[in-house]
Amino acid sequence: MSKHGQPVTASAAAARKTENALLLLLSNPRGRAPALAAASAILLLLLWRRSSRVRFILRVAGFVLAGTFASLVGILVSPFLWIAGVPGNTNWVVARTMLTLGPLLTGLGVKVEGREILERAGLPAVLVCNHQSALDILGMGAILPKNVVVLSKKEIKFVPILGWFMALANNVFIDRRNRTHAIETMGQVATYLKKKKYGLWLFPEGTRSRQRDDSILPFKKGAFHLAVQGQLPIVPVLFSTYGPCYDKKEMRFDSGTLTVKVLEPIDTTGLGTADVDALMERTRTAMAEGLKTIRTVPSGTIVASAAAPARVKAD
Repeated sequence: MSKHGQPVTASAAAARKTENALLLLLSNPRGRAPALAAASAILLLLLWRRSSRVRFILRVAGFVLAGTFASLVGILVSPFLWIAGVPGNTNWVVARTMLTLGPLLTGLGVKVEGREILERAGLPAVLVCNHQSALDILGMGAILPKNVVVLSKKEIKFVPILGWFMALANNVFIDRRNRTHAIETMGQVATYLKKKKYGLWLFPEGTRSRQRDDSILPFKKGAFHLAVQGQLPIVPVLFSTYGPCYDKKEMRFDSGTLTVKVLEPIDTTGLGTADVDALMERTRTAMAEGLKTIRTVPSGTIVASAAAPARVKAD
Protein backbone atom coordinates (compact mmCIF):
# COMPACT_ATOMS: atom_id res chain seq x y z
CA MET A 1 0.00 0.00 0.00
CA SER A 2 1.14 3.56 -0.67
CA LYS A 3 1.32 6.15 2.09
CA HIS A 4 -2.06 7.46 0.86
CA GLY A 5 -3.66 4.05 1.26
CA GLN A 6 -3.76 3.29 -2.49
CA PRO A 7 -2.59 -0.14 -3.78
CA VAL A 8 0.83 -0.16 -5.46
CA THR A 9 1.07 -2.01 -8.78
CA ALA A 10 4.07 -4.17 -9.67
CA SER A 11 5.18 -1.77 -12.44
CA ALA A 12 4.91 1.24 -10.13
CA ALA A 13 6.90 -0.58 -7.46
CA ALA A 14 9.60 -1.48 -10.00
CA ALA A 15 9.77 2.12 -11.22
CA ARG A 16 10.11 3.36 -7.63
CA LYS A 17 12.90 0.87 -6.94
CA THR A 18 14.75 2.04 -10.07
CA GLU A 19 14.31 5.67 -9.04
CA ASN A 20 15.56 4.98 -5.51
CA ALA A 21 18.55 3.05 -6.85
CA LEU A 22 19.52 5.92 -9.16
CA LEU A 23 19.12 8.46 -6.34
CA LEU A 24 21.31 6.31 -4.10
CA LEU A 25 23.99 6.08 -6.77
CA LEU A 26 23.89 9.81 -7.44
CA SER A 27 24.29 10.56 -3.75
CA ASN A 28 27.47 8.49 -3.76
CA PRO A 29 30.37 10.22 -5.61
CA ARG A 30 31.67 6.85 -6.78
CA GLY A 31 28.28 5.95 -8.18
CA ARG A 32 27.58 9.13 -10.11
CA ALA A 33 29.31 8.09 -13.31
CA PRO A 34 27.48 4.76 -13.71
CA ALA A 35 24.24 6.39 -12.58
CA LEU A 36 24.57 9.09 -15.21
CA ALA A 37 25.39 6.45 -17.81
CA ALA A 38 22.32 4.43 -16.80
CA ALA A 39 20.12 7.53 -16.81
CA SER A 40 21.46 8.51 -20.24
CA ALA A 41 20.77 5.03 -21.59
CA ILE A 42 17.21 5.11 -20.26
CA LEU A 43 16.64 8.58 -21.69
CA LEU A 44 18.05 7.52 -25.07
CA LEU A 45 15.80 4.46 -25.11
CA LEU A 46 12.75 6.60 -24.37
CA LEU A 47 13.70 9.08 -27.09
CA TRP A 48 14.31 6.21 -29.54
CA ARG A 49 10.81 4.89 -28.95
CA ARG A 50 9.04 8.23 -29.02
CA SER A 51 10.99 10.37 -31.51
CA SER A 52 11.31 9.55 -35.21
CA ARG A 53 13.99 12.25 -35.50
CA VAL A 54 16.16 10.57 -32.89
CA ARG A 55 15.81 7.26 -34.75
CA PHE A 56 16.71 9.04 -37.98
CA ILE A 57 19.85 10.60 -36.51
CA LEU A 58 21.03 7.39 -34.85
CA ARG A 59 20.37 5.21 -37.88
CA VAL A 60 22.11 7.65 -40.23
CA ALA A 61 25.04 7.68 -37.79
CA GLY A 62 25.00 3.88 -37.86
CA PHE A 63 25.02 3.89 -41.65
CA VAL A 64 27.98 6.28 -41.76
CA LEU A 65 29.82 4.15 -39.20
CA ALA A 66 29.19 0.98 -41.22
CA GLY A 67 30.31 2.65 -44.46
CA THR A 68 33.46 4.04 -42.86
CA PHE A 69 34.39 0.69 -41.33
CA ALA A 70 33.72 -1.14 -44.62
CA SER A 71 35.91 1.36 -46.50
CA LEU A 72 38.71 0.87 -43.96
CA VAL A 73 38.42 -2.88 -44.51
CA GLY A 74 38.82 -2.23 -48.24
CA ILE A 75 41.94 -0.14 -47.64
CA LEU A 76 43.47 -2.84 -45.44
CA VAL A 77 42.72 -5.86 -47.66
CA SER A 78 43.48 -4.20 -51.00
CA PRO A 79 47.29 -4.75 -50.92
CA PHE A 80 46.83 -8.42 -50.03
CA LEU A 81 44.31 -8.93 -52.84
CA TRP A 82 46.72 -7.30 -55.29
CA ILE A 83 49.49 -9.66 -54.12
CA ALA A 84 47.10 -12.61 -54.44
CA GLY A 85 46.31 -11.54 -58.00
CA VAL A 86 42.63 -10.81 -57.38
CA PRO A 87 42.45 -7.00 -57.03
CA GLY A 88 38.97 -7.08 -58.54
CA ASN A 89 37.63 -8.59 -55.33
CA THR A 90 38.20 -5.47 -53.22
CA ASN A 91 34.78 -4.01 -53.98
CA TRP A 92 33.19 -7.38 -53.24
CA VAL A 93 34.86 -7.59 -49.81
CA VAL A 94 33.67 -4.08 -48.94
CA ALA A 95 30.18 -4.87 -50.23
CA ARG A 96 29.89 -7.98 -48.08
CA THR A 97 31.18 -6.08 -45.05
CA MET A 98 28.51 -3.46 -45.64
CA LEU A 99 25.88 -6.18 -46.06
CA THR A 100 26.82 -7.55 -42.63
CA LEU A 101 27.01 -4.26 -40.73
CA GLY A 102 24.43 -2.16 -42.57
CA PRO A 103 21.23 -3.97 -41.51
CA LEU A 104 22.49 -4.25 -37.92
CA LEU A 105 23.15 -0.51 -37.58
CA THR A 106 20.31 0.84 -39.72
CA GLY A 107 17.51 -1.68 -39.33
CA LEU A 108 17.19 -1.86 -43.12
CA GLY A 109 17.57 -5.35 -44.55
CA VAL A 110 17.85 -6.44 -48.19
CA LYS A 111 15.97 -9.03 -50.25
CA VAL A 112 17.30 -10.03 -53.69
CA GLU A 113 15.21 -11.15 -56.66
CA GLY A 114 16.81 -12.55 -59.80
CA ARG A 115 20.31 -13.25 -58.49
CA GLU A 116 20.47 -16.25 -60.83
CA ILE A 117 20.02 -13.89 -63.81
CA LEU A 118 23.18 -12.02 -62.88
CA GLU A 119 25.08 -15.27 -62.41
CA ARG A 120 23.84 -16.54 -65.77
CA ALA A 121 24.76 -13.30 -67.57
CA GLY A 122 28.36 -13.56 -66.40
CA LEU A 123 31.14 -11.06 -67.07
CA PRO A 124 32.19 -8.84 -68.75
CA ALA A 125 29.00 -6.81 -68.59
CA VAL A 126 27.69 -3.34 -67.82
CA LEU A 127 25.50 -3.26 -64.72
CA VAL A 128 23.19 -0.24 -64.63
CA CYS A 129 21.20 0.70 -61.53
CA ASN A 130 18.79 3.42 -60.40
CA HIS A 131 20.45 5.89 -58.02
CA GLN A 132 18.44 7.21 -55.05
CA SER A 133 20.80 8.06 -52.20
CA ALA A 134 23.89 6.92 -50.32
CA LEU A 135 21.73 4.05 -49.01
CA ASP A 136 22.25 2.40 -52.41
CA ILE A 137 25.42 0.97 -50.87
CA LEU A 138 23.22 -1.40 -48.84
CA GLY A 139 21.69 -2.83 -52.01
CA MET A 140 25.08 -3.05 -53.70
CA GLY A 141 26.33 -4.99 -50.70
CA ALA A 142 23.76 -7.70 -51.38
CA ILE A 143 24.22 -8.11 -55.13
CA LEU A 144 27.65 -6.83 -56.26
CA PRO A 145 29.62 -9.76 -57.79
CA LYS A 146 33.35 -10.29 -57.64
CA ASN A 147 35.47 -8.63 -60.34
CA VAL A 148 33.23 -5.59 -60.75
CA VAL A 149 34.52 -2.02 -60.68
CA VAL A 150 32.39 1.06 -60.08
CA LEU A 151 32.18 4.17 -62.24
CA SER A 152 32.14 7.37 -60.20
CA LYS A 153 32.73 11.10 -60.59
CA LYS A 154 36.35 12.09 -60.00
CA GLU A 155 35.49 14.22 -56.94
CA ILE A 156 34.81 11.04 -54.96
CA LYS A 157 38.49 10.14 -55.19
CA PHE A 158 39.34 12.98 -52.82
CA VAL A 159 36.83 12.05 -50.10
CA PRO A 160 38.80 10.77 -47.08
CA ILE A 161 38.62 7.01 -46.49
CA LEU A 162 35.88 6.34 -49.09
CA GLY A 163 37.92 7.85 -51.92
CA TRP A 164 41.08 6.11 -50.78
CA PHE A 165 39.40 2.71 -50.81
CA MET A 166 37.79 3.33 -54.20
CA ALA A 167 41.12 4.32 -55.73
CA LEU A 168 42.85 1.25 -54.29
CA ALA A 169 40.03 -0.94 -55.62
CA ASN A 170 40.88 0.25 -59.15
CA ASN A 171 37.48 1.85 -59.68
CA VAL A 172 36.91 4.20 -62.60
CA PHE A 173 36.72 7.98 -62.13
CA ILE A 174 35.55 10.38 -64.84
CA ASP A 175 35.47 14.13 -65.18
CA ARG A 176 31.87 14.84 -66.12
CA ARG A 177 32.71 18.45 -66.95
CA ASN A 178 35.17 17.36 -69.63
CA ARG A 179 33.04 15.56 -72.22
CA THR A 180 35.95 14.69 -74.54
CA HIS A 181 38.00 13.17 -71.74
CA ALA A 182 34.97 11.28 -70.42
CA ILE A 183 34.31 9.69 -73.83
CA GLU A 184 37.98 8.70 -74.14
CA THR A 185 37.89 7.17 -70.68
CA MET A 186 34.79 5.15 -71.53
CA GLY A 187 36.47 3.75 -74.62
CA GLN A 188 39.49 2.67 -72.58
CA VAL A 189 37.25 1.13 -69.94
CA ALA A 190 35.42 -0.99 -72.53
CA THR A 191 38.73 -2.46 -73.68
CA TYR A 192 39.83 -3.00 -70.08
CA LEU A 193 36.62 -4.82 -69.13
CA LYS A 194 36.89 -7.24 -72.04
CA LYS A 195 40.56 -7.92 -71.36
CA LYS A 196 40.10 -8.58 -67.63
CA LYS A 197 36.59 -10.07 -67.94
CA TYR A 198 35.37 -7.52 -65.42
CA GLY A 199 32.00 -5.93 -64.95
CA LEU A 200 31.30 -2.21 -64.61
CA TRP A 201 28.68 -0.91 -62.18
CA LEU A 202 27.26 2.54 -62.81
CA PHE A 203 24.23 4.75 -62.29
CA PRO A 204 23.00 5.98 -65.70
CA GLU A 205 20.90 8.76 -64.12
CA GLY A 206 24.20 10.43 -63.26
CA THR A 207 22.93 11.84 -59.96
CA ARG A 208 20.81 10.91 -56.97
CA SER A 209 17.11 11.01 -57.80
CA ARG A 210 15.95 11.16 -54.15
CA GLN A 211 12.74 9.70 -55.53
CA ARG A 212 9.61 9.40 -53.40
CA ASP A 213 7.75 7.38 -55.99
CA ASP A 214 8.56 4.74 -58.59
CA SER A 215 10.23 7.13 -61.02
CA ILE A 216 13.59 7.26 -62.77
CA LEU A 217 15.45 10.33 -64.00
CA PRO A 218 16.55 10.66 -67.65
CA PHE A 219 19.65 8.61 -68.46
CA LYS A 220 23.08 9.79 -69.55
CA LYS A 221 24.47 8.12 -72.67
CA GLY A 222 27.91 7.15 -71.35
CA ALA A 223 27.01 3.65 -70.19
CA PHE A 224 25.37 2.80 -73.48
CA HIS A 225 28.22 4.12 -75.63
CA LEU A 226 30.54 1.96 -73.54
CA ALA A 227 28.34 -1.12 -73.91
CA VAL A 228 28.10 -0.66 -77.68
CA GLN A 229 31.84 -0.02 -78.08
CA GLY A 230 32.68 -3.18 -76.17
CA GLN A 231 29.68 -5.19 -77.44
CA LEU A 232 28.92 -5.89 -73.78
CA PRO A 233 25.52 -6.95 -72.44
CA ILE A 234 23.64 -4.51 -70.20
CA VAL A 235 22.27 -5.96 -66.96
CA PRO A 236 19.67 -3.69 -65.30
CA VAL A 237 19.54 -3.76 -61.49
CA LEU A 238 16.77 -2.10 -59.49
CA PHE A 239 16.56 -0.85 -55.90
CA SER A 240 13.03 -0.41 -54.59
CA THR A 241 11.98 3.11 -53.60
CA TYR A 242 13.12 3.82 -50.04
CA GLY A 243 10.18 6.13 -49.26
CA PRO A 244 8.20 3.72 -47.04
CA CYS A 245 11.17 3.54 -44.64
CA TYR A 246 13.42 6.52 -45.35
CA ASP A 247 12.80 10.20 -46.05
CA LYS A 248 15.58 12.72 -45.49
CA LYS A 249 13.32 15.77 -45.62
CA GLU A 250 10.97 14.34 -43.02
CA MET A 251 13.92 13.02 -40.96
CA ARG A 252 12.35 9.58 -40.95
CA PHE A 253 14.34 6.33 -40.98
CA ASP A 254 12.34 3.23 -40.01
CA SER A 255 13.38 -0.40 -40.10
CA GLY A 256 12.28 -2.58 -42.98
CA THR A 257 13.42 -4.52 -46.03
CA LEU A 258 14.37 -3.06 -49.41
CA THR A 259 14.19 -5.17 -52.54
CA VAL A 260 16.93 -5.55 -55.14
CA LYS A 261 15.79 -6.96 -58.48
CA VAL A 262 17.93 -8.06 -61.44
CA LEU A 263 16.31 -7.85 -64.88
CA GLU A 264 17.12 -9.91 -67.94
CA PRO A 265 20.29 -8.82 -69.81
CA ILE A 266 19.94 -6.63 -72.88
CA ASP A 267 22.12 -7.82 -75.76
CA THR A 268 24.20 -5.26 -77.66
CA THR A 269 25.69 -7.58 -80.28
CA GLY A 270 25.78 -5.88 -83.66
CA LEU A 271 24.70 -2.48 -82.33
CA GLY A 272 26.57 0.70 -83.21
CA THR A 273 26.67 4.35 -82.25
CA ALA A 274 23.47 5.04 -84.18
CA ASP A 275 21.63 2.59 -81.91
CA VAL A 276 22.66 4.20 -78.60
CA ASP A 277 19.52 6.32 -78.17
CA ALA A 278 17.18 3.40 -78.79
CA LEU A 279 19.24 1.15 -76.51
CA MET A 280 19.14 3.74 -73.75
CA GLU A 281 15.37 4.18 -74.05
CA ARG A 282 14.78 0.43 -74.11
CA THR A 283 16.82 -0.01 -70.93
CA ARG A 284 15.13 2.88 -69.15
CA THR A 285 11.65 1.62 -70.07
CA ALA A 286 12.45 -1.86 -68.76
CA MET A 287 13.78 -0.42 -65.50
CA ALA A 288 10.84 1.95 -65.05
CA GLU A 289 8.38 -0.91 -65.51
CA GLY A 290 10.40 -3.22 -63.27
CA LEU A 291 10.53 -0.65 -60.48
CA LYS A 292 6.74 -0.81 -60.22
CA THR A 293 6.91 -4.51 -59.34
CA ILE A 294 9.05 -4.19 -56.19
CA ARG A 295 8.75 -2.27 -52.96
CA THR A 296 10.47 -1.47 -49.70
CA VAL A 297 8.49 -3.02 -46.86
CA PRO A 298 8.49 -1.45 -43.37
CA SER A 299 8.95 -3.87 -40.46
CA GLY A 300 5.69 -5.33 -39.21
CA THR A 301 3.94 -5.02 -42.57
CA ILE A 302 2.08 -8.14 -43.68
CA VAL A 303 2.46 -8.74 -47.40
CA ALA A 304 0.12 -11.19 -49.10
CA SER A 305 1.84 -13.45 -51.63
CA ALA A 306 0.40 -14.91 -54.81
CA ALA A 307 0.88 -18.44 -53.41
CA ALA A 308 -1.03 -17.63 -50.24
CA PRO A 309 -3.44 -14.76 -50.92
CA ALA A 310 -4.97 -12.92 -48.01
CA ARG A 311 -8.36 -14.30 -47.03
CA VAL A 312 -11.34 -11.97 -46.96
CA LYS A 313 -13.76 -12.62 -44.16
CA ALA A 314 -17.35 -13.02 -45.39
CA ASP A 315 -20.03 -10.75 -43.93
